[in-house]
Amino acid sequence: MAFGVFLRCVHRCKSPADARTSVLGKVSSPSGKMSWSSPVQFEHSEKMEEAGGFRTTRLESRTRDLRLDGLMIQLKKLRKVLSLQEVISSRRGQHASLQLLSRRKMDVDLNMAIGAFLRKYPQVFEIFVHETEKNVCCRITQRMADLIEEEARIIRESESEAVRRLKKLLTISTRGALHVHALWLARRELGLPDDFRTSVILNRPQDFRLETPETVSLVVSGDAEIEAEVEKWRERELREKWLSEFEIRYAFPIHLPTGFEVEKGFREKLKNWQRLQYAKPYEKMEAAVRVRSCGGLERFEKRAVGIIHELLSLTVEKMIEVERLSHFRRTSPWKSTCGNSS
Repeated sequence: MAFGVFLRCVHRCKSPADARTSVLGKVSSPSGKMSWSSPVQFEHSEKMEEAGGFRTTRLESRTRDLRLDGLMIQLKKLRKVLSLQEVISSRRGQHASLQLLSRRKMDVDLNMAIGAFLRKYPQVFEIFVHETEKNVCCRITQRMADLIEEEARIIRESESEAVRRLKKLLTISTRGALHVHALWLARRELGLPDDFRTSVILNRPQDFRLETPETVSLVVSGDAEIEAEVEKWRERELREKWLSEFEIRYAFPIHLPTGFEVEKGFREKLKNWQRLQYAKPYEKMEAAVRVRSCGGLERFEKRAVGIIHELLSLTVEKMIEVERLSHFRRTSPWKSTCGNSS
């Protein structure tokens, strides 16, 4: 089976129940409910592409997960809202003129009039006329400001959990080190504060050290008791479903997208793949088999699946953009485990 199919099936996102989802729900609609795109819209879009003769890429031809696609639409809106919020909050007086925001709209990837976008979210942005300058300005509503403060408070209170995630990420990396820039790009997904370089890394010299200004590493590596998050699921399956250890020891939770076409022989291949042994994320590479041995490539690919599955499990919302994930590739084992197949 193709590696990409397993990667899509092995870790589907569930609706996150944390502070960022609360913000998403309240930003998406005044009623606080998330709105999902209709399946008819996706079907209509696909028919239009066929009629227009557009070239279909491998990503576009995948089995569509409508729930995940709908969530990503809402997340893109939220990111634009948060980007504008950062611009407004950085200004003196916590407000900015619409003229200034219009000049900055390309920085937040906004392709519509700034005024029209701000008026779509009256629960987030408040438009008013400045008393002295007499120009139209915008500021963050108190409701949105309270949500942002609540998120910042939760991140501060969860610092110990963020430290645990960072330690596990460094343990997975090829030489126990990661680029600070990669962590900065994924700081929200990992639950790290904006000032994590100072508040987390430099304030914990017993755990972390900066090898260079842009590289962080573990002071003490090789925790023998550390294990992947998927092991909790395996233990639960053994206990609750009375499955044999042979069936579940190297298995992953599989959730096929709605509409996924199960071809002849697929389930048998999937069953064999679930049983296939592999070097787990925190195990030494010496424990892995050689690529040229029997089933070697499949085991190396499965190790890459396990590493990415673990990285996703360490994020707050159990998902991350592929672009941000690629920044970890240079220091992560899946580059060396799978080579070109990854």
